[in-house]
Amino acid sequence: MKTNKKRTICSVLLLLCLLTASLNTSLAAVYAKGAASTEEKTTYVAFGDSIAAGYGLPGYQTQTAPADSYQALTAGFLQTQPHNYAVTGDNSDDCIFLLNSGEADESLAAADVITLSIGSNDLLLPFIDILMQHFHIDAPASGTSQEETPEEAAKRKEIEEQLKNGFSLPQLSLSEMAEYYKQAEALLSELSDHATLHAQAAAFAQKFQAILSILKEKAPNAEIYVTNIYNPFAFLPKIGEMADVYIREINEAFAKDVPGYTLIDVYTPFQKQELTNVHIDLTQPNGIQLDPHPSKEGHRVIGELIVAALKQAHAPKAASISSLSSSSKKKLTLKATLPANADGYEILYAPAKNGTYKRLATADKKTYQSNAKKLKSGKTYYVKVRSFCTVKGVTYYGKDSSAKKLAVK
Repeated sequence: MKTNKKRTICSVLLLLCLLTASLNTSLAAVYAKGAASTEEKTTYVAFGDSIAAGYGLPGYQTQTAPADSYQALTAGFLQTQPHNYAVTGDNSDDCIFLLNSGEADESLAAADVITLSIGSNDLLLPFIDILMQHFHIDAPASGTSQEETPEEAAKRKEIEEQLKNGFSLPQLSLSEMAEYYKQAEALLSELSDHATLHAQAAAFAQKFQAILSILKEKAPNAEIYVTNIYNPFAFLPKIGEMADVYIREINEAFAKDVPGYTLIDVYTPFQKQELTNVHIDLTQPNGIQLDPHPSKEGHRVIGELIVAALKQAHAPKAASISSLSSSSKKKLTLKATLPANADGYEILYAPAKNGTYKRLATADKKTYQSNAKKLKSGKTYYVKVRSFCTVKGVTYYGKDSSAKKLAVK
């Protein structure tokens, strides 16, 4: 039986999916951008691969991350424009090369916030090599000095495009299906415990530390936020389980609660929700989509995790109410205990303790008095305060204080 390489790969990928899956068929909140144009802005620098670059989203360009990317969402919260050094296809070696090239030095010297998403291609590119070797496509392995011929590069590109953009279902005879199914089983068996993939995962830890070391040296004042690696095939039973082995190994390079960077755990939410462009619908043309990149919803989730970490890093400690009273002259007199790292506090009120609290006023002194028309004489309200501070045009809030009861005279 003679078939061309493209048809063989499509057929085996199809049956690999059949082995692993059944045949069942913008951030919600908009961040305010009211900072004055003369106000100093946060310098935000983004590094990484196609995930950080927003590959596959509408509006993707090599120089500018699209509006729905987590990079753009993070920049939106920070009310700034990102310095984008994320490059589609980069692995950790490429990131080290870029950092050492001096290309980003000016941005790094001024950086306040850095995000880094790297490591996925440390596994994906060797996987493509293994796939090519499995189908006897002669091409040099990743990381070798030998250069690909134009024909070999075209074959590699074709496989990458099939993985990212989907492929049509080939028409197979029963004899062909049996043969390709056997090849798919053999490929899955080969990938389940592959020395190259184990080695790549193990080698990443040292490379990641090298990246961190360069970032700290060149951006000494920056906060660094690092995403770990998610499993894009988590919901495909056999492929997902196989991929998870190597992803867990590479994620050992990352740690929580260590000095030097903040870990953004994207592995966990991507295990619980289908947040990538991987999709299988055998009833549709190009119904097998193995694109491992985050969907728009996936980018929203990553963006929210980074923003939550920024808020936690900058939020002032909670304010509290020392005393609260009402008199015939003043409907509200409030004394607050304000933390040293706060610029002021908001006064919040509600008609019930567990009701919806609205803002009454903003204050920057410990004692606040008001004849606010919002407070009606003879009514009872519950009052809270929450501290805030502003960093380069972005306002961060502390936790709400406990509520105190006020009977307005």
